[in-house]
Amino acid sequence: MKRIYFTAVPLESNFLLEPQPLHPVNFSLNTAMTQSAYPILPVIDATLAPGDEGIVVAVRQQNSPRNQNMEILRRELEALPRRNWTLRELVVPESQQKDLLLDLFARLIDCMEDDACYYACMTFGTKTFPVVLFSALSYADKICRNTQIGGIYYREILRSQGQNRTANLYDVTALFTLNALVDLVAGMEGSDKDKMIRQMLEL
Repeated sequence: MKRIYFTAVPLESNFLLEPQPLHPVNFSLNTAMTQSAYPILPVIDATLAPGDEGIVVAVRQQNSPRNQNMEILRRELEALPRRNWTLRELVVPESQQKDLLLDLFARLIDCMEDDACYYACMTFGTKTFPVVLFSALSYADKICRNTQIGGIYYREILRSQGQNRTANLYDVTALFTLNALVDLVAGMEGSDKDKMIRQMLEL
């Protein structure tokens, strides 16, 4: 199976990534990794099986020729026990202009393929990145053939007295399905659609 993974790479001028122990909160990961700088790494380790083809898409803003956080991602990928992956780097300008965000969407969907399973991490990147990423994943889910969204993840670092104490990893895939839920209910017969949505949220 083809598995495609998305992550953003933070600017090193913002902060330099360090490996953190990751604790899945509302799900479980069958992985031997004990810590990583990038939350997508244990997901890759747990899901990329022998015989699979993995593609890792790394989106980073450019404000200098070299990005140490990008090098950290390369090193962590190289340390994985399985090497059946390729890395695609999408370098974008350090700007939030509408046209550039639309261009990012176009470049993300250029990475979408039929017959693939998609995973994404929305921990890093600009505040607009998760919005563009969700739209691109919707393209994969609704336009590409024989695809599935395997998981969308977010890491939260808990701090106490200025020190990092623990890093929780959340599976937030359910947020991605909210639009599909609204579309489903909108097409149903009945007048109290708000009540129907709220009942579905309680399931």
